[in-house]
Amino acid sequence: MPPVDNSRYLKADAAARHLDCVARVMEAIEAAKRDGAPFTVSGIARQAGVSRTFLHDPAQRDLLDCIRQSTTGRTVTAPLVPSAQRISTRSHETVVTALKNANEKLREQNAQLRDELAHALGDLRDLRRTTPTMIQENRQ
Repeated sequence: MPPVDNSRYLKADAAARHLDCVARVMEAIEAAKRDGAPFTVSGIARQAGVSRTFLHDPAQRDLLDCIRQSTTGRTVTAPLVPSAQRISTRSHETVVTALKNANEKLREQNAQLRDELAHALGDLRDLRRTTPTMIQENRQ
């Protein structure tokens, strides 16, 4: 008895799953547009329950273009960071300067520690070279 060919059912199921994913993505895009909140490809994929790879697949180019057009053609109505939490330009520059100074200090400390380690390894090497000679001299 020849094996049963069920490939047509598998193809039909795969096509139905694909259409379901596309429908969920479209619903997620429409919901994001209605809400007026900024959205990303990752956010749409998460909301639709699909992978980002699905959206970046060349077969889904139209969905990806739809998301990109929706995000670039809109203005963001609400700031990403609330005004109470935003940092002023001067404060930002102060923080950046402090971080740069701390980074430079760490670089100097690393260089100093590398030099100390090199000296310690050199001393250890010298001790290993002289120790067998000293042990043999003491035995005689």
